[in-house]
Amino acid sequence: MPTQRGFIEKLEIGRQGLVVFSLLHDDGSQADYRIPDLDADPERFNERLSKLAILRDAMDSAEPVEVEFETREAERVAERVARITRDGLDPAGETRAVSGLIVGVSVNATNRTGARGEAADLATIVVLGATGGAETCLLDLQNAERGVAQAQLDMIREAQASGQTLRLGIDEKTRRIKTVSSGGGEGLGGGGEGETLDGFVETVAHAPGAGGFADMAIVELTTAPPFSGAGNTVELLPFTPEERRFLVVIGSVEYELVMAALRDKLRLRIVAGALGGRTNGGGDSQDDGAGNDTIPRVRLGTASMVGGASAAAKGPLMLVRGAQLLHALASASRPVWIQVSRKSLDVGPEAACTEGLPSSDLTPRTLRDLHLPYKAAWMGLGCFNHGVYRFQFAIGTPFAVEVDGEPLCVHASSDGATQFAHACLDGEHEVKVVLDAWTCDQAFNMDLYRIR
Repeated sequence: MPTQRGFIEKLEIGRQGLVVFSLLHDDGSQADYRIPDLDADPERFNERLSKLAILRDAMDSAEPVEVEFETREAERVAERVARITRDGLDPAGETRAVSGLIVGVSVNATNRTGARGEAADLATIVVLGATGGAETCLLDLQNAERGVAQAQLDMIREAQASGQTLRLGIDEKTRRIKTVSSGGGEGLGGGGEGETLDGFVETVAHAPGAGGFADMAIVELTTAPPFSGAGNTVELLPFTPEERRFLVVIGSVEYELVMAALRDKLRLRIVAGALGGRTNGGGDSQDDGAGNDTIPRVRLGTASMVGGASAAAKGPLMLVRGAQLLHALASASRPVWIQVSRKSLDVGPEAACTEGLPSSDLTPRTLRDLHLPYKAAWMGLGCFNHGVYRFQFAIGTPFAVEVDGEPLCVHASSDGATQFAHACLDGEHEVKVVLDAWTCDQAFNMDLYRIR
């Protein structure tokens, strides 16, 4: 007897217990089959009811069936019915983890049928990893657990909207997504070496045509000299600002920091890395492992996407993997020191020797070499945010504090070990600390911070 496989499209029970079901064959054709009178022939009553139960459950679960039939009076009568699992009984393949930002989601309806039944509808997910490479994964929307597939797709779409990092477990061979987890994967700021730059955001523009999937923005940054030390000192060295271009995922945390820097004119520090290629080969598409040529390619960082040859002069396009938003002066509580001079503390008086000083040999010796007290000064030129600042000292010698040549009152702590001075500052000021009896074995401990 002939055999057909396919999906149940309709199940009907008419008068006299006649069961008719419509079957969509694996070749795309369609035909009606019937199960003879359920009310007649008591010897086959249970058999026919069991066939009806198998057909009903297969239709509810959208699983294929195999029907063996014979033709009677131009009608197909089902003699045997078998329910076939959609997923098959193949052993589980090797899986690996893919972590990153979701930059593309595409839901594809597949209307083809195969030898075992209709091909499953797929969601194509594009993940941008920590190294800048874009990778494509597939989510089977018609697996046995429909609720799980829908929940995974919802998590992926929410992560794309919020810029959250996801960790996907995918089958190595078919690239099908098995697990979706949030909060435990590596973000764009993790893994690999990156270039750290400080600067100010000039423009933020949408980047259309990033492979048709990646929802990206192009950020143009003018670099600024870096800060060094706890006091945010900028060394007096020649520096040439450069215009640099970066790619950032719209909706990510890095994107929000970039927009805040543009809006409030704040300094931004970013960690960026070179863009990586696709990890699943070249070409315009790839087979998904089940004969379906449905995985689109993503090309990131092409010249046509970011302005062609005119943008090439601004350097290579790099991917933002981390961002740190800084205050306008890099710190809201501390000044930016443009210049610091403590030569008299570290070197001593300019003269190589001082007349009238005894010496045990013919080598000239300075006051510093002889550990004799001398008058020294620490000077700093800095830019201050508006506020009240406290000067805190732990120095074992008398001293005076001046701001722009004006002396400040110095107050001692209850134990006498620490001295304080206060001033309301805004803008550029010169700070000078004059020490009356300084020796090379003393420590100059000064801290300067804003209190309100």
